[in-house]
Amino acid sequence: MQSIKLIFTCVMFVVSSVSIYPINPEVVAGESLTLTCTATITGRGGTPSFTWTGQVSRGPLQGQAVPGSNNTFTDMLRIERVSQHNPSVQCMASICSSTLTTSVTISVSGNSVINV
Repeated sequence: MQSIKLIFTCVMFVVSSVSIYPINPEVVAGESLTLTCTATITGRGGTPSFTWTGQVSRGPLQGQAVPGSNNTFTDMLRIERVSQHNPSVQCMASICSSTLTTSVTISVSGNSVINV
C-alpha cells in the first residue's frame, strides 16, 4: 500500500487588503471606542490572524477573525478609556507569510463634563 502525503502550502493565500473602521475616529478623553479591522484574503480556506498594537490601554477583543462574505474577515478591538492625546493604533492581518498593516490616529478632545 502506497502512502500519500498532503502538504499544506501557504503560497495560495495572500492578504490583499486591510482597513480599520472608523477611518477617522474621534472620541472625548475618558470615553471608550471600538475599532474594527477588516482583511480581505485571496485564496480559499484560510483564516488570517489579527494583531493590534498602539498607544492605548486596551479592553478585551470583541471577536477574532470572524468570516464575512467574499473572503473578508473582521476583528474588533475595544479601547476602554482613551486618555492620550491623539494615540495611534495599528492592525496587522497575517496569513502564512503574507502580512499587511494599517493604522489610524484617534482624535481625542478634552472632556467637556465638569464634575462639581
